Amino acid sequence: MPTPDTDPRERARREVARWAALARRLYPRLRLPEPEVRFDLRGQGAGQARIQPRGSRRRPDIIRLNPALLAGHPREMLEETVPHEIAHLVVARRHGRRAAPHGPEWRAVMADFGVPARACHTLPAEPSRRLRRYRYRCACPEGVELTSIRHNRARRGTRYLCRRCGETLRRSRDETV
Repeated sequence: MPTPDTDPRERARREVARWAALARRLYPRLRLPEPEVRFDLRGQGAGQARIQPRGSRRRPDIIRLNPALLAGHPREMLEETVPHEIAHLVVARRHGRRAAPHGPEWRAVMADFGVPARACHTLPAEPSRRLRRYRYRCACPEGVELTSIRHNRARRGTRYLCRRCGETLRRSRDETV
């Protein structure tokens, strides 16, 4: 049974609190309540910051972490992903929605944290699902493949254009890949 010192989830909660406290010290006028930490992110994402809307009955912001990546790569998750997500909360509180997710404001916060500002992690992660692919035709000789998500949207009337030739994509007779 893991102890609080070895349990990756407990360490992650402590690191979230530590980085949030550092953000409050670096930016004294910042109102950054302690975020809730969840371990429910699946697939290829390492972390996610969920900023709650401002209002009279405010819920805490949420930091979601991928438990599989945390278990397999605790050092990288705690040293890179946690400050990455806290930086998103800082930027949201300081600049609102006008700031780009990994724009200059976010990069400045990461520099203040002393952590490299990388938009994406390099940890080996498996996708949470494999999507079926469908063939579509255009003026290009090789055609295009759309995932089942876009295929279903196309069936409901969404028009997709080829990125190479600009022509509207049409469903191919040779249906799935």
